[in-house]
Amino acid sequence: MTAVNEKIKTQTNLALTAAQEFAKLFHETFDKRRQNIGRLYQEEAEVVWNGNPYKGREKIVEFFNSLPSSQHTIVGMDTQPIIAVTNHTGTSTIIITFCGNARYKNQKEDKCFSQTVLLASQEDNKWKLVSDNYRFLD
Repeated sequence: MTAVNEKIKTQTNLALTAAQEFAKLFHETFDKRRQNIGRLYQEEAEVVWNGNPYKGREKIVEFFNSLPSSQHTIVGMDTQPIIAVTNHTGTSTIIITFCGNARYKNQKEDKCFSQTVLLASQEDNKWKLVSDNYRFLD
């Protein structure tokens, strides 16, 4: 195996591990500790929620806090490193796609959803959301 292939394989494995850890942290925080959700987003992050855009951590948190309580169940997840997106500081970037079911307070049935997020590693080796696109499928 060439050095380039080995590097891609290593980055893919690291992306998978980071995605699994982040998926659990994100959805548990969203469902159980939503007041802390802003810590997972970069300051200038963007969210598109069912076609409605929110830019900046403050606006994102304000919107999320307006939603009723929820419970998410992840049914599937896919991730990959974005190898071409590395800045001069060596920041890693990964994209994660989730699909699952969500139930919001006073809702009779679960709703299917799809979510695609772009994460970037920070100087403190923590992953932060750069972009988050969430859409109900029904």
